[in-house]
Amino acid sequence: MGEIHRLVLAHGREKARDMVPVSQRRLVDVAAEVMAEDAQSLGITYSGWCLTALPHKRLANDQAWSRTGYRCTLLVEPGRLQIGRGRPVLFGVLYGARARLILLYLQTEAVRRESREVSLGRSMRDWMTRMGLSVGGETARGLRDQAHRIAASSIKFFWEMSMLRWDSSKALAENSPVWLVATSRR
Repeated sequence: MGEIHRLVLAHGREKARDMVPVSQRRLVDVAAEVMAEDAQSLGITYSGWCLTALPHKRLANDQAWSRTGYRCTLLVEPGRLQIGRGRPVLFGVLYGARARLILLYLQTEAVRRESREVSLGRSMRDWMTRMGLSVGGETARGLRDQAHRIAASSIKFFWEMSMLRWDSSKALAENSPVWLVATSRR
């Protein structure tokens, strides 16, 4: 990282402009803008996703998914959604790159906006544009399918902490305490 970048990081754009010769002030502006764009492209994800993984390929709609990483277990169970006026439809667990992209987007927006609620926009087109995806065709169909799967699925992380196990599904419920359950060591 160059000296100008260090100045912008340490002192901010305006003070960094005052600290360099007039001929380099434009460089400070450019460096600050590039660094701001980098901050906007940052993706945030829950640590449990780093230790576990979603399936890469589609599973049977009634099949649950479980993966264990270092002291962390992910459990994803399929669920049902009411689509239109008919009976609730069973959706299998989320899978693949589109599901990961949606989850990354949702988590990043939730942290950025400091809210559990994330606005997807007025339409599917608006949401896809916000995520930087091409609009329409197979991309839209795949995204809609994965969004249904995410909405219907039950996603839980279980953490082992020494002799205790933390069930994050209970901690994620609004206004609920963290539940610790003793488990035996193997």
